[in-house]
Amino acid sequence: METTPRPSSGRRRRRRLVGLLLVVATAATIGAASFSLAIFTSAATVGANDFSTGTILLGVAPATAIFTSSNMMPGDAVPAGVPGRAVTVSNTGTGALRYSIAGASTDGDNKHLNTQLLVTVRQPDNNAGSSCALMTGNSLFSAVVPTAGLSMVGDATQGNQAGDRTLAAGTSETLCFKASLPLATANAFQGTASTYTFTFNAEQTANN
Repeated sequence: METTPRPSSGRRRRRRLVGLLLVVATAATIGAASFSLAIFTSAATVGANDFSTGTILLGVAPATAIFTSSNMMPGDAVPAGVPGRAVTVSNTGTGALRYSIAGASTDGDNKHLNTQLLVTVRQPDNNAGSSCALMTGNSLFSAVVPTAGLSMVGDATQGNQAGDRTLAAGTSETLCFKASLPLATANAFQGTASTYTFTFNAEQTANN
């Protein structure tokens, strides 16, 4: 008759130890869970964190045709009879700006009137006014304007460039424009024509 061997006392002790460890681990887990559910907490919400951006708004008046002439003769200037044509440059935005002026001309008849016509831009002595009654102020530009165009006042390249002009928010300034055909203009320029475009470029001054 066979008998089932009984576990040795060592095996029984190991089994009891394993069982005890399981009980301890379970109790520890339950205790930790009970502790985490029992802590005090508080929270606060801070809302209404709103943001908005400013504006850079450049205005130029007149907006078209600073000057025109259909029958210029050597020695004539436009505008006729007055020292210069007032151009008001304004900043209606909320941030300070700097601006520049570029010019370009056409030569559709290939007779090169644009190589003769002299364009002058000045900051008048009475800068706060708009009459341009004086053309003896600071000369900003005085040269011919080629078809390829050029920077007349300042430079449109980003950043502070030589000649750039600045305007605080809500302010304006007056510049005086004049175009003249030299008295020495040759006979070959009779019956010629050219159109000029002036581009005012503005950018923020903040962080720039």
